[in-house]
Amino acid sequence: MKARLRARLIAAGAAAVLLGAGGAASGTTAGGRALNGGEAPHHHFGFERFQAGEGYWFACPALTNTSSEPVEVLGAQLVGAPAHWRTGEVRAVDWGDGPVGVGARDETFAGTPGMERDRSTTPVRIAPGERSTVSYLVRAEPVSASAAGRAEGCRFTYRSAHRVYVQDLASHYFLGPEDD
Repeated sequence: MKARLRARLIAAGAAAVLLGAGGAASGTTAGGRALNGGEAPHHHFGFERFQAGEGYWFACPALTNTSSEPVEVLGAQLVGAPAHWRTGEVRAVDWGDGPVGVGARDETFAGTPGMERDRSTTPVRIAPGERSTVSYLVRAEPVSASAAGRAEGCRFTYRSAHRVYVQDLASHYFLGPEDD
């Protein structure tokens, strides 16, 4: 009985190892290094006054593909957002050669010039060595009047050479008074 149980455990362990190897071969998420977003100290945005239940949009750093392979950006999210911020909504807007909108409140966001060029429904391709004209804007909604806090960057998910990568780019976002 013990020998049969041991054989099942060994077989289960071998299957787990094989499944893990198969997952890596089929393109599981890995840490990426292909994107550059400029210098973090210069990417600092926020709203000193905020209202619970209202959405605030933050622009992620502009992306440059520093690799020798094209990348397709699949999405973005805030890194280190406080638990009392609701997050998740993202827009990918092609500003072309125009100025990039760096932040807006829900009530003014849709009317921001250039919002009609929303590319959020498809991956955004960036050629090797190129800077993207598409900016990612992520939304944060404070859930209470005491929801002041900070997020520490943007996390990008992208695909390159049939593999999916995740890369965090530092930036500073805040709701509430700055404590500099």
